[in-house]
Amino acid sequence: MINVILLTGFLGSGKTTCLNQLLPRLARANKRVAVVMNEFGSVGVDGKLIDGVVRPVELQNGSIFCVCIRDNFLAAMAKLAEELKPEIVVIEATGVADPFEMGDFLAYPGLLGIYRLYRTVTLIDAINFPKVIQTLRAARAQAEAADVFVITKTDLVDWEGSVDLGNLLVQLNPTALQIVAPFCRLSGTEWELVLGLTQAVAAGRQYSVRQPARDPIVSVTLSIGPFADITSAREAIARALPPNTLRAKGFIDISGRPHLFQYTMGKAEVTDVNGRVEKTGQLVVIGLNLRRDQIPL
Repeated sequence: MINVILLTGFLGSGKTTCLNQLLPRLARANKRVAVVMNEFGSVGVDGKLIDGVVRPVELQNGSIFCVCIRDNFLAAMAKLAEELKPEIVVIEATGVADPFEMGDFLAYPGLLGIYRLYRTVTLIDAINFPKVIQTLRAARAQAEAADVFVITKTDLVDWEGSVDLGNLLVQLNPTALQIVAPFCRLSGTEWELVLGLTQAVAAGRQYSVRQPARDPIVSVTLSIGPFADITSAREAIARALPPNTLRAKGFIDISGRPHLFQYTMGKAEVTDVNGRVEKTGQLVVIGLNLRRDQIPL
């Protein structure tokens, strides 16, 4: 059977950064590695940020666990098994997905007996997770489904002086391993812990039947720019995003060069991508009950 590693975590928790570390490590140990990337918006951003060890299969316009693109996901997984015959598949789920549905998907006709869920790795944003867990059901489901917690952004908080988040994660999921990852970086030893847990886990994770977590989250895609400089771009976009925005990301044109704009729950940043993308000027905005007319861009 083909092992599946599910990489999950709420919007902006660092999944793509983590994936760029994970894929080279898997590629050194396996001849054939596949990655399936799922984005909630209509424009793919994360796939262009993968460093090139493995070419991703990208699925957009919804969660892979949503009926809206379920058939595309099942077809992609069946095609991977038939054509690439990978030894391992990494699935980066959208940040609003409920991972408890993965077991059902891998048991669909056409996939049954081909794949098994080997590991669920959930990234936890040390800054924003305590906020989103209060209101968003998908964030809770992602924590409860984890075999491993990778706690990110601890470099931005007083992690050494706080045990509250660790205790909260124990309450949500007492059996999951917790790994603290400042700057979203793991050591070689920590990756071995993530990928080499007990044989009981490796035999395949079984989830009980439950009602899927569904939050009223909407994605809007905008055409924006160009901009004269980084400061004006960051301030103009951040100022236009309404309070119910959870995440925004996209490639924008600044003085003729492509830049990546990212916004996560109040924090905006712009980085030069050194010409790695050709098309710019589209921004995906994700929020609770979001409407296009709320965004004056």
